[in-house]
Amino acid sequence: MNSQKPVVVYAASGYTGQLICESLSELRIPFVAAGRSADKLNPLASRLAAKGADCVARAVEHTPEGLRRLLRGARVVINVSGPFSLLGHEVVAAALDEGVHYLDTTGEQDFMFDLRRDFGPRFEAKQLLLSPSAAFLWAPGSALAELCLDVPGIDRLTIAYAPPSLQTVASLQSMMRSARRPGYYIDNGRLTSLPPDHVHDVDLPGGEVRRGLRVGSGEITFLQGDPRVRFADTTFTSNELARVAPIFGMWNRISRVVDGDLLDKVSDALIPKLKKDPPAEDPATQRFVIKVVGEGKGKRVRAFLRGHSPYISTGFISAFAAQGVLDGKAQRTGYASLAQAFGARYVLGRLQEIGAELSFEGPTKDHVLPAITA
Repeated sequence: MNSQKPVVVYAASGYTGQLICESLSELRIPFVAAGRSADKLNPLASRLAAKGADCVARAVEHTPEGLRRLLRGARVVINVSGPFSLLGHEVVAAALDEGVHYLDTTGEQDFMFDLRRDFGPRFEAKQLLLSPSAAFLWAPGSALAELCLDVPGIDRLTIAYAPPSLQTVASLQSMMRSARRPGYYIDNGRLTSLPPDHVHDVDLPGGEVRRGLRVGSGEITFLQGDPRVRFADTTFTSNELARVAPIFGMWNRISRVVDGDLLDKVSDALIPKLKKDPPAEDPATQRFVIKVVGEGKGKRVRAFLRGHSPYISTGFISAFAAQGVLDGKAQRTGYASLAQAFGARYVLGRLQEIGAELSFEGPTKDHVLPAITA
């Protein structure tokens, strides 16, 4: 089966998948809206086609052969089928087999380490890009980190995400899966285990202080082994999340004595019974800040990105990443962040197209501003 379109969005009918399809439509990129339910995919494709999108719906089985048939003839797949530790590996393998560039929206650090170790060299050998986290988590933070590392002597990065309180069912499922697994930061150039429930205060612009939970982030998987980086750590700031951090710690400790697959099945099944997907984001109220502080050798720089609507932003990030691949803008293949593949200024410049604001404080401000737009 030939996809007949250059881009495939897999799990297109979900909350985030639909936003990616809408952004692809706005960028006039032809795509296949794919997944396992024709009843969900056909109305989505019909609605977008009525607005002028060049798209078709395609329902497939989540099997190696079904996924290979889906991707045959495509150039890029955007995988949204989370939890990724449960569903993602088969999609990556099918992309490799069919010679397709791979993007996804994962926030799961353990899955990303799997991709780097098991698939990164093989994608590079085929000159294919393998870029997970083409999303609010962790693409902008990776780009801001690269800006800070552009300053000679900077070798210490502290990254903080301050999103609004809005979360999908799939995101919470991924978070619970990640909570029971080891998370890592970089200390003295080496991967170091994080405590599962370490909460601390984080200073944000405007004098705001939020409680934050240190998390195993995607930035760490991209910076691992980078000779410029001595220390890198990421915090997810949310007063609500900080209050339930002991639950994550308990879940992590239980996993040491209870079968992990069983715990994943329990949390995957329980969360949809307790939570529903949120309504559409309101850009006027759903604001976020991402802050990266770089330090080293007597220097200190700070980079900020202010924006709105993390899920809408994710849809646009995935879409412009696919567009960049199609346009031949990728400078790297194999395992890489969007900033490593396309350049930090390109990533941040594209985000400015949807209202994000970039600022940089440090001794060499002119080296990053203004950002380069597409």
